[in-house]
Amino acid sequence: MEDNLKDQSVWITWERQTRNRSASSYLDIPLFEIDHSRSTRIYRYFICSLKTVSIFFKKRPRFLFVQNPSVVLGVLAIFLKSLSRTTVIVDAHNSGIHGPENGNSLITKINKFIIKNADAVIVTNSHLASYVYSIGGTPIVLPDPLPQLNTCLNFEAGFANQNKLKVLCITSWSMDEPFLNLLEAASNFKQDIDFYFSGNYRKVKDEIPKTLQDNIKLLGFIDEKDFFHHLYTSDFCIDLTDRSDCMVCGAYESISAEKPIILSNTDVQKHYFSKGAVFCDNTSIGISNAIKIMAANHKQLKKEAEALRSEILQREENNKSIILRQIKNLKPKKSHN
Repeated sequence: MEDNLKDQSVWITWERQTRNRSASSYLDIPLFEIDHSRSTRIYRYFICSLKTVSIFFKKRPRFLFVQNPSVVLGVLAIFLKSLSRTTVIVDAHNSGIHGPENGNSLITKINKFIIKNADAVIVTNSHLASYVYSIGGTPIVLPDPLPQLNTCLNFEAGFANQNKLKVLCITSWSMDEPFLNLLEAASNFKQDIDFYFSGNYRKVKDEIPKTLQDNIKLLGFIDEKDFFHHLYTSDFCIDLTDRSDCMVCGAYESISAEKPIILSNTDVQKHYFSKGAVFCDNTSIGISNAIKIMAANHKQLKKEAEALRSEILQREENNKSIILRQIKNLKPKKSHN
């Protein structure tokens, strides 16, 4: 097999997500985005499953890459594997490893089934790889490749208030994000910094204070063009998580745009984002202190982010042949319960 997997593989996902686009592009694998996220759950699962099966039997790939979540897509891929000689590789996000934050034990059991029966599980760091290996899975470590954002460079200018810094808070308003502490910290900088929060905040609107400071802007769901506009017109970004082994997508997007970022103080992120970042405890005080450090040093940290971007791109190029070789040498697994 040549390094290029293009003619032998398909990558299927049931949502539009930066990780899938950057990883499939990095490995040169055709990506099929089956997105029915606005449909009812039962209809979504039915139509997405139907389209997945259609793609599978039309392409008959040697390598089938799928994303977990969705667990339904993961289980479907394992079923298709049982009908063919296809090698199934699951790209597992954190919730595709440990399960959702609400502790749904059924989802956790299904995740373990997928991990054990997939021929390989792609994870973002060695911590997650150790867990996958411990329960009988075969891990491949692939940090998110830096997304290709160069087409958005024309957004570099455009923030009107030159007397204040602009911050993009990359949030999905999920349970693992300390968004209330971040909102509280942001309110301490009403004279100096404007904070723009991405993501659908309406799903947690009952938890958000009724009245927010004028320097806090909740964007809600925005399309890709608007997101990149806010990314490129920001002075720095913030993306926080309570998960100790999570590499947040916003960090890759920020560094790709050569923007410094505030991240949660975890070993996996400190190791990978070794420049251009300030790390904090997820308390309101810890976040406030990090914002002060970033605001005072953001120009120097921007230079570091630029340097880190170059280093990561070189690292990705060096690691690509290793990852392709791991995929080539995968041995099909027998089914496990």
